[in-house]
Amino acid sequence: MIEVPIAQANINAADTSSETQVANSTSDSNVLPAGSDNAALNNVGNESMLELPLPITRAIAQGMALESRFKAESELTGWVLSLDDQFTLVYTTPDHRTLISGALINEAGTNLSELYAQQYFPKPDFSLLEDTTFISIGMPEEQSLPDSASSTGSDASGESNGDETSDKLDNSGQTVDNSDSDEAELAAPAEQQKPHRVVYAFFDPSCPFCHLAWQAFQPYMDKGIEVRWVPVAFLSPESRDKAAAILQDSSPENALAESMRLFNTEEQLQTSVKESARRQLQNNMKLMQRFGIQGTPGLVWQDDNGELNIRSGMPKLDDFSHITGLPEQPQTDPRLFRFR
Repeated sequence: MIEVPIAQANINAADTSSETQVANSTSDSNVLPAGSDNAALNNVGNESMLELPLPITRAIAQGMALESRFKAESELTGWVLSLDDQFTLVYTTPDHRTLISGALINEAGTNLSELYAQQYFPKPDFSLLEDTTFISIGMPEEQSLPDSASSTGSDASGESNGDETSDKLDNSGQTVDNSDSDEAELAAPAEQQKPHRVVYAFFDPSCPFCHLAWQAFQPYMDKGIEVRWVPVAFLSPESRDKAAAILQDSSPENALAESMRLFNTEEQLQTSVKESARRQLQNNMKLMQRFGIQGTPGLVWQDDNGELNIRSGMPKLDDFSHITGLPEQPQTDPRLFRFR
């Protein structure tokens, strides 16, 4: 699993004492700007500022809101902080002097941060994922959007022509208007309205585990499971150029398949990033963090009972049956055998 950089407040303000330390701090691009001291009292609830560790009070003073705290592994205290509906986990040591961010892994190799996020983050609405920019692959032909579906706010290359913040790309690479598709579904014969499982897969084009997830999903997509591949870019300087090559192509579906085929080679598709693609990737990353996904690939789906499921990292091969709702499919790629 490739871990996502977690946004956190910059608590190294000018008046920070030498006793306050920060472990595993993120890059400058993920450091929040200093805010007004008045923000220190926002959304603290019943917590007294005097009872909070100094690193937490400084994060709150710079604009973050304290959502909850809990007892974490190894006598750490976990804290859920938020900013603009984006949630993050941090931890403080028993002496309350050191703040730690990043994935918390126990001796058994379990990603505790992922479990804590699922347990303590406010549950997002699955429908929020419709605001991502994704490439849909595997949707059954009878459920595909009609050719007459109109493009709204974007052209075929993914360039925004209006104020739309995100786009949906169908199997032909065209941007579609959800309202048109809803009307088409209502007009479709009953036999063409069969329910189907939709899986959102956040991926970085430079992530090797995302490439393996792509391979593992192939037989399920061939069976008609719709996987909406949501590009993000954070692993390397080339990630954004690779993601842009997919989003800006006239046929994003083909560009995605070609990028996966050429993965980790000098021929893997890259291009300069247009402003519309930059905004799309930024929005995708925000939603990925909103769902508490700690690394790529990040999978989100609803099961047959409508229950939200979130998974960070490459699943075991037998888990793909649970994720897709289909019987387990045979895998022939030897690179996947270690995930049995």
